[in-house]
Amino acid sequence: MSVWSESTMLNIVYEALKELSKGGKEPVTESQILSYLARNGYSISLPDLVKSLMRLELLGLVYVTSSTKEERMVKLLVRQETTS
Repeated sequence: MSVWSESTMLNIVYEALKELSKGGKEPVTESQILSYLARNGYSISLPDLVKSLMRLELLGLVYVTSSTKEERMVKLLVRQETTS
């Protein structure tokens, strides 16, 4: 059981993705995200990260694909602002 609040963890993972992907320009791997979070003082397990990525994908904020058998690539989806 995680000690993290669900929304807090989502926000932390999303902010890490924005930073690592340079605003959605580059895809990142799960290991890059875990490493970044550890460097910034956050301890999150791989299952908790995967759960957060699934939630972010359902919200339409990221796109997750398998790059290898054990690693996933995460692409931040950038929303286009429409002007009326």
